[in-house]
Amino acid sequence: MTKTDYLQIALRRLAIVLTAIVAIHVALGIRPAFAAEPAEYGHIRTEMTGETGPVIVLIPGMSTPAEVWDETVARFGKDNRVLVVEVRGFDGERGTANEQPGVMDGILSDLAKDLEQRGIVADAMVGHSFGGLLAMKFALTRPDLTHQVMVVDALPFFGTVFDGAATVESSTPRAAQMRDMMIRQADIIRAARETSTSNTPANGMALDPAASKQITQWSMQAEPLVVAQALYEDFLTDMRSDIARISPPVTVLYMAHQQPELATERYTTDYSALETARLVPVDRTGHFIMLDRPDAFQAELAKLLARPE
Repeated sequence: MTKTDYLQIALRRLAIVLTAIVAIHVALGIRPAFAAEPAEYGHIRTEMTGETGPVIVLIPGMSTPAEVWDETVARFGKDNRVLVVEVRGFDGERGTANEQPGVMDGILSDLAKDLEQRGIVADAMVGHSFGGLLAMKFALTRPDLTHQVMVVDALPFFGTVFDGAATVESSTPRAAQMRDMMIRQADIIRAARETSTSNTPANGMALDPAASKQITQWSMQAEPLVVAQALYEDFLTDMRSDIARISPPVTVLYMAHQQPELATERYTTDYSALETARLVPVDRTGHFIMLDRPDAFQAELAKLLARPE
């Protein structure tokens, strides 16, 4: 028997062993971890598009499903690996862990677990609004899994949207009131979305009429108990000082359509502790910059991916 014969026998045996291992896993309900497979955790679901290239992680904002990133996935999914995060409950799912306290920490923990199990690091961690705050917290706590961050129209403290002098303490009553009201009216909100055919635009969310109506539909479909808890935690998370300790580079896109001087002043002030932050004003857009101005958003993301780490 030649060396070639021995090699072929060894390879066949290896194939049989691997097949047996997979069969055992299937029989036991254990799924081998392949990088491109969808994954589900207590607080999030994730799904990967693309097989090679830099890794882009996309986190949606408040009351927004993963669908908001469809255009971004279509644009970048061919030459990159795009991991889209679905916050459970923002898509209307009921009975999830996100109905209880610990939404933000749970999302961050699940996302770290997902990246580790897939064996990948985010070359660009992108978050819109509430997702932008999550992206910054993730970069702060897990810089080993984050190379760069893009924040889309989010301040490091939501409270300053209502009051430039706001603190966590002064914002707590408002946050608790909003949370409790949504919890009390949860059944009414769910009933309304089942019967409503509203095409009312979401004022200020997008300038494009179709996008604005879509945002309204998304917000109506989101599970109110999840939104109530997530909004409460968002309201009381002040990262204005903490951002100084973020080591990965941070790019911030912000809406500068109306009163751009005031917007620039607010963002410059609130991000002052992060001296390396790159602040990019975007005109002719509402809050959902990636929907109103996909050209500007995608150009900045492409620029981020091309930047040396």
